[in-house]
Amino acid sequence: MTSNEDITSLTALVQRMVDESGNPQGFDARAWLDHWLVSAVPALGGRRPLDVLKEPAGLDLLRGVLLNAQSGTFS
Repeated sequence: MTSNEDITSLTALVQRMVDESGNPQGFDARAWLDHWLVSAVPALGGRRPLDVLKEPAGLDLLRGVLLNAQSGTFS
């Protein structure tokens, strides 16, 4: 089961990434994350992040995918 702490952690990560990118005005990290969590993600083999988050190492995997997206690395 997905915990609120995991969602809060990922939301904070997304907000930090946007802040570092230089144009956070008007961006809603939680709304973006809510949409991303239920979308098929190619870097996850087409799986939904919400499903991956339920796995034992899912939170770390999702953090890595988000950070790779920020750096332009696709894995």
